[in-house]
This record gives sequence, structure tokens and C-alpha cells, in this order.
Amino acid sequence: MSVRLRRRIELGVFARLLCLAFFLLPAMAEAQQRWLSVPPTPALPDQTSGGHVDRKDALLWYASYGDEKKPAVLLLHGGGGSSDYWGHLIRDLMRDYRVIVFDCRGQGRSTNDASAISYEQMAQDAIAVLDQLSVEQVSVVGWSDGANIGFYLALRYPKRITALVAFAGNATPAGYQPNTNPSTMQGYGATTLAEYQRLSPHPKRHGKVFQLLSAMWKTQPTLTPKDLAAIKVRTAIFHAEHDEVIRRTHSEELAKQIPNAKFVLLRGVSHFALLQYPKGFNQAVRAFLAAR
Repeated sequence: MSVRLRRRIELGVFARLLCLAFFLLPAMAEAQQRWLSVPPTPALPDQTSGGHVDRKDALLWYASYGDEKKPAVLLLHGGGGSSDYWGHLIRDLMRDYRVIVFDCRGQGRSTNDASAISYEQMAQDAIAVLDQLSVEQVSVVGWSDGANIGFYLALRYPKRITALVAFAGNATPAGYQPNTNPSTMQGYGATTLAEYQRLSPHPKRHGKVFQLLSAMWKTQPTLTPKDLAAIKVRTAIFHAEHDEVIRRTHSEELAKQIPNAKFVLLRGVSHFALLQYPKGFNQAVRAFLAAR
């Protein structure tokens, strides 16, 4: 091979590598920075059905999406948020599942007149929504507070829950870690405040609701190793590589204490993975729900 031909080949390879780098480096940079911000909250798709459940001390808003004859999946949102945060996952799952959401008491479109809020109480609310819809069994996907509600559902109502995906949940307040990225949590707080004022029937009650939620976060959940060992529902513990709130070691311990639970690490994302990388998050959820 002549020197000139070799140089042409080398220059051609270099040009292709340079072109590839041109396209890949921005994508890699985006993936590396993804966890540093909280993307906009998606809008909900058009619901198949919906309404309210009267719990006497709360009026709960709920909605259902997709074919009511297909397997049901209940999505439980994070603290201070609303069902809107599930917009991406709803659009994905509703092709193959009946997707059910509800705004937890005092949050989103739901009200609260109780003097305290607890995870046990919200698990009972979830069952009331399922009863309203005549849904006997459901898979549960919970995020943050929603994951904690999912633990109580799996523990207290095992015959109603067929599978549990618990993302960024904790068994006790000891599962928290010092906030590693305050800007994302501050951004989430500002966004949820604006959303509360837009969605809530009582927009001026945000301060009181946040006070009740803060009291709950300081003292709950109160799940013991014995409680976790009693969960027989097929469970996956999702943890984000850059979670600002929950310690990875705590999530790993949850996966060990719940019999046969699977630990899933979501790389390149944080506590807000469902917004930061919807495609990857949705695929992980789908994979677990479809497995047997």
C-alpha cells in the first residue's frame, strides 16, 4: 500500500470519527447534565373516564386512561405534586394497560380536611379509588411519596396488588440524605406551588398542606425490617444514580429486605428521572411489569 493511499484512508477514518463525535458529544453532554435540572411538567392526555371519590375528610380527583378491559396500573405521584407528573408514562402505558391516577389528598385537584396526613391514610385512599372503579387487582408504580404509599398498599392489601415499582421511596426518615443538589429541589418546590394554585379547588391552602406534609416527612414512614420482610408482592426498587434525596444504600437495603425484590439503578438521572429521561424510565417500568 502506497503512503499516499494510506494517508487517504487515515484521513477518511479521521473524518468519519470527527463526524461521529460531532453528533455523539452533544448527546453525551446532555446525558451528563440531564440530572441537574427538572424539565417542565407534561400535560395529561385526554382521559377515558374520571371523577371524584368522597372520603368525608377529602375529595379525591381521579382519572383512567386506555382500555378498561386491559390489566390495570395505578400511578402514585410524589409529594407536593400531582398526577400530571405521570404524563409521559401514561401515554406510553395506555397502549397496553388501563392506567389509573389520582391526586393524593390535599395535593393537585384533591382536597383535605383531615388534621394530619399519613402514608397509611393515602394507601386507604388509593383502595377507595380502586373500589370506585371496581378494579380488583392492580400493579402499582410509585414515585417518592407514591413509592411509600405503594409499600403500605403491598403490606396491607397484598391480594389487591400484583406488582410494585417503588422509585425513590424510603422505609423510614433515616433513608434521607443531605440534599446534594438544592437547585433541583428548589425548582420543584416553586413549580409545584404554581401548579397547586392553578389546580387546587382551595389554592390558598398550600401553606397548611405543606405544613402537614412536612410533619409527615419528618416522622414517616415507619416501616420496620419485619414489615418489609412481610411484603410478598413482586417488587422492584428503582434508584436514580444522582438522587438528591434518598441514599443509594437505603434503596439497596430495601431491595434486600423485601423478599425477592429487584434493585434497578437508573443512571444519569436524579430524583426526577421520570421527567429527565422519560424514554429510559418508561422502558424500565415496562420491562418489570411485563416480567413474570
